[in-house]
Amino acid sequence: MKREELTAFDTRTYPVRPHIGVGVMLVRDNTLLLVKRKYEPDANYWSIPGGHLDLGERVQDAAVREAEEETGFKTRVTKLAGIIDKIMYDEEGKIKYHYVLLNYFVEQIEGSPDQAPIADDDALEARFVPFIELKEYILTESLIELLKRLKIGFD
Repeated sequence: MKREELTAFDTRTYPVRPHIGVGVMLVRDNTLLLVKRKYEPDANYWSIPGGHLDLGERVQDAAVREAEEETGFKTRVTKLAGIIDKIMYDEEGKIKYHYVLLNYFVEQIEGSPDQAPIADDDALEARFVPFIELKEYILTESLIELLKRLKIGFD
């Protein structure tokens, strides 16, 4: 099958190839910025701000863009936090979603250091959550995996 034929059927659900997503970890005084997701996959679950990498966009630029779109924070990437495979299956065992998630630590570069996040775009809510309270939230599996790797809230 030619590339043009493949991309004509390339959707977020039941993809023909993995999608690339980015996520941002903004840490402030032992708290982590979380958003409640508006859309599938994982609608109504809490996760870090993030989204799709756009064609022609650099990965770190996408991370900065997603942080601002979902929370209003202007940020800069400081370092890679981790890469997570997110593969979700339907009831019949077919791959419904497949993402490779590139997650970055970021720092706020504008505004007050105690500025509250403003949920926007793909986020229903946004808030800083103390590390010790993370287990009380309904988090995405991919975020739990990342937090365990980083030994944040799930040591």
